[in-house]
Amino acid sequence: MTTIRTGTSFSPRRCARFGLAVEPAFRAVVDLGFDLVRLSAYWDGIDRDGFAELDGLLDVAAAARRSVVLTVGMKAIQWPEFYLPAGVAPAADRSGRIESEPAFAASVIRFVSDVVRRYRDRAAIAAWQVENEPFNRSGPQRWWIDPQLVRREMAAVRELDSRPIVLNAFSHFSARLDASSRPRVGPFGWRRLVAEQEILQLLGPQDVLGLDVYTSIGLTRADPDWADRAARWLRSARGRGNDPWIIEAQAEPWEESGETWTRPVSFAPEDMAAVYERLVAAGYSTILLWGCEYWLWRASANDGRWVDVARRIVRGG
Repeated sequence: MTTIRTGTSFSPRRCARFGLAVEPAFRAVVDLGFDLVRLSAYWDGIDRDGFAELDGLLDVAAAARRSVVLTVGMKAIQWPEFYLPAGVAPAADRSGRIESEPAFAASVIRFVSDVVRRYRDRAAIAAWQVENEPFNRSGPQRWWIDPQLVRREMAAVRELDSRPIVLNAFSHFSARLDASSRPRVGPFGWRRLVAEQEILQLLGPQDVLGLDVYTSIGLTRADPDWADRAARWLRSARGRGNDPWIIEAQAEPWEESGETWTRPVSFAPEDMAAVYERLVAAGYSTILLWGCEYWLWRASANDGRWVDVARRIVRGG
């Protein structure tokens, strides 16, 4: 019988969005019993305030014996996606590709190296995630990151530590959304870059292909083949010797308006379990649920359904 590892992503930035105090919220998430928690090293925040907040979160995870996936780079968990310090600005081409301009690339790689060097002795860290959805267009500027720059970031991580590297992509939702998130590349922009394929070409042995799977945005539902596509990438990754993970499985609403956050039309608590079960059936054995801050926010308003479903998933039904 396959053992399923469950996890979630936690962001202090999302806590601020929901009016949650960071440390109590994180302790509540850790207490749910997840095997893995994904955290981000936010470049702008660390440049401004130092490492104290991230140090504290890692201390809590270690005390609870939870493993951590730590994202490093310019792009991290939560909108606006890119977290650049004041005075640091990338050069981007017409497609939105952030180029490997020497001074900017050196700054990114220096930050990545500083984070890995600081935390590589932390036994709780299970893997390093280099950037977040690097090859999908996102954020206010619709930027994406040059694969050559990502390759250099990965090399910087490998020079300092031997733990697996995760690269992730926004997985198939619909033809329209897929086209929107995939940048045009090649002469005259004749083709669209497929993020999953690009990632598989960059991964080394024992590295991880991560997929972000969402099934409902507002009143729009993902194409019926979303789970089949995820299963296809699972087979491709394993065929190359890489481990496939679901880094984000939708487990909260994705509303078109903040006015419906308390009574969502896009996603219900029972949908969390349905998505999870489809991914297990597709063959995934590491699945991180997205939305823990929302669950806690709803629980603070006496709606404990989201936390209850998450807890049932962690306990195996």
